[in-house]
Amino acid sequence: MTTSDKPLQELIVETIATRDVRLPVFNPVALRLQKALHREDVKLAQIEAMIVEDQTLASQILRVANAAFYRGLQPASTIRKAIIRLGLQQVVNLAMVVAQQQLYDPGGGLFTQYLQKLWQHAFASAMACKWLAERCGYRSEADAAFLAGLLHNIGQLALLKILEDLYAEGLIPADLPESLVSEILASDMHTQQGYALLEKWNLPDEYRVVVRDHHQATCDPGNILLVIVRLVDQACEKNGIGLSADPEIALAATSEAQTLGLGDIPLAELEILLEDGVAMASQV
Repeated sequence: MTTSDKPLQELIVETIATRDVRLPVFNPVALRLQKALHREDVKLAQIEAMIVEDQTLASQILRVANAAFYRGLQPASTIRKAIIRLGLQQVVNLAMVVAQQQLYDPGGGLFTQYLQKLWQHAFASAMACKWLAERCGYRSEADAAFLAGLLHNIGQLALLKILEDLYAEGLIPADLPESLVSEILASDMHTQQGYALLEKWNLPDEYRVVVRDHHQATCDPGNILLVIVRLVDQACEKNGIGLSADPEIALAATSEAQTLGLGDIPLAELEILLEDGVAMASQV
């Protein structure tokens, strides 16, 4: 299946083990914003100053803040106005969305179709996780749930970057079967690479655990962030949002839905919200 005469999975494992892998680089301003937000003494002016350091990031935040989903009666013409309208946490969330979206920019490469699907899954999941946290009485966890949803499958992006490198080096052909690529991206390697990537980015452990454990057979029902992400991930799969689809999934029967006390009506609302999230992903 590869020009190196090795199975693709073996080639990827060997690449990870024997050389420096070109992992995605996160926007440093977005990381600083996320860390600053955890400080109790952080001020609006400090957040504003960090954002305007990166004019590209600042302009994209303003563009998203004025998109249909966030838009108010008057346009937010400055970062300060965006912060006042949306709040510090929401603007930092926007910075994370913008930074993530840049990583999923296909740039006309070999794996464009996968990057588009992964971005739709990431953005829709973020919106749904935030909504679920608020809907289930965990409002204090809503913004963390947003970021956890945004990042939980980041390991699939890392694997795509590895595949791009292998193709550029002539080690794999351009006509890889879609089923094979999807199998690789769904393997345990994506949770392992995702965990390693969040370590590299120095993000808090609560997000690393979600990335590492969201596909485990069982999970700690006390880890609400993980429970929410796992339920949203299954809802995405039921609705074919991402790289796999299984319409036979019964969400109400999952342990995650039962832990959160969700019945058919809120779960149907969740599915509608996910479809809206896919549509909104193209506006970001």
